[in-house]
Amino acid sequence: MDKALRCIISKLFAGLIITVLIFCIHACGTKNRESDRQAQETRVPELVLYCENGVSAPLDSICKQFERMYKCRITIQNGNIRNLVSIIADTQTGDLFIPDIRSGFDILREIQPNIIGDSLYIGTNTLVFIVPKGNPEGFNGDIISMQDEKYAVIIANPETSSLGSVTRQILSTAGVYSEVLNNSIALSVDNRGIIRRIHNGEASLGLDWISSFYYNGNIGKVDTVHLSIPDTRYDVYASVLKTSRYPGLAHTFLSMLNSPVGADIFRLHGIYRKSQLELQSNLIPEDGKSRN
Repeated sequence: MDKALRCIISKLFAGLIITVLIFCIHACGTKNRESDRQAQETRVPELVLYCENGVSAPLDSICKQFERMYKCRITIQNGNIRNLVSIIADTQTGDLFIPDIRSGFDILREIQPNIIGDSLYIGTNTLVFIVPKGNPEGFNGDIISMQDEKYAVIIANPETSSLGSVTRQILSTAGVYSEVLNNSIALSVDNRGIIRRIHNGEASLGLDWISSFYYNGNIGKVDTVHLSIPDTRYDVYASVLKTSRYPGLAHTFLSMLNSPVGADIFRLHGIYRKSQLELQSNLIPEDGKSRN
């Protein structure tokens, strides 16, 4: 075989190898793209919801229904307002934000001015006194008497939670915040420790949301007493965050919060719509007597 023929055969063989390699690479790429497409189609969308503890119980029930209806997952990050805001700022992720009161949005805006999207009113929560079962000390709801040393008082920390901020505002307006603070056995980071400590006998008087009373069997552990002032109701709002990966699904969740189904679940936890507030006044347990 002469040199020219060998050269031609070598080039043909090299070309064949290159063609086979190109085909293999293309086939692998096509297969990977198909796998990625199938994975994308089967991936379950996940919403991340940040909420304070005063609204976490009804939201847990609503989230379970929403997951079943829309074939998705919802991760609830609940805690006090300061921790929630820090997590959102650090991670720059999340879909929904629901603080106990509207001022929670102002706290978030201080760190992330443009993160809050569409917002929606979902109900009104009520501040109540928490007392041991049967109200053994006969507490009558007078705010001024919270400074009386016969009561072992526990209140929420105003530097960490919305409940604490509201508590400080009400007691300061009554002119007794410093005195009540001095009469307190502890400042709870949020509302979770208040009912627990009163039920355990560590404290005998506290301020908390009525929604906490209806949560997790608490209605059988303690009783409530109305405050002796008229302004004890606080509106609750939910918002879609602009960091949402699934804004359409997040807005659908807002719609469910605003639906009759959402309203009924909130009502079962003591959070009423404005049109229902007169009914709520007749249903909130008071004077140490629990009523379902």
